[in-house]
Amino acid sequence: MSYPVVYDLFPIPLYVNVYEEDTSEMIKYFDSCEMNPANGPYGIISKNNYVLDNPICSRFNEWCMQCFKDFATNVMRYKYQDLQFAQSWLTHKAPGQFHKAHTHPNTLLAGVFYYDFQPNDASICFSKPVNSVGRSTIEPSLMDDYQSHRYSQEEIYFTPTKNTFIIFPSWLTHGVPPNRTDHVRKALGVNVLTKGTLGDNETISEIIFGRYAN
Repeated sequence: MSYPVVYDLFPIPLYVNVYEEDTSEMIKYFDSCEMNPANGPYGIISKNNYVLDNPICSRFNEWCMQCFKDFATNVMRYKYQDLQFAQSWLTHKAPGQFHKAHTHPNTLLAGVFYYDFQPNDASICFSKPVNSVGRSTIEPSLMDDYQSHRYSQEEIYFTPTKNTFIIFPSWLTHGVPPNRTDHVRKALGVNVLTKGTLGDNETISEIIFGRYAN
């Protein structure tokens, strides 16, 4: 008797690693950074959106970039000259605050470093990609247990631990539910882009950064 087989077509990867070196001095620097006023849908974001430019982050930056290159090369199979950090920022969620579902435009890969993740902190929530201006082309009714099955679930929650670093494609929708604890949830966001060029000349998809700067 034959049995049906279900294959995963085009799965979306989430890269997870843990930074094992001492972060105490870097966290002191993070905690000294000035933050913007609270913004309802986004929580609180640092005024400095290039926090990793500080030399105190140099060792972490090396490790972080190694992770991005590992993901870009060995997982996504991107062909590129080099990668570079785009923006990097601190994000705080005070009790009751959340971060609405969003993507990271104008970048290639996105990362989050959970340098101060504590028990009961809200998990990051990834949403299933949809088509047609934010709506699925066809929307059938789903059974009550749809979230318990991998092919019907619309949201996947990932719970990190302290010093976990995750990487995902910048187009993947994600957000953070309301902070139900009595402390501030803290994390570092990082965007990465190719250096020099993006795409290929042969396929008419090439962008040369700085070509029209002068």
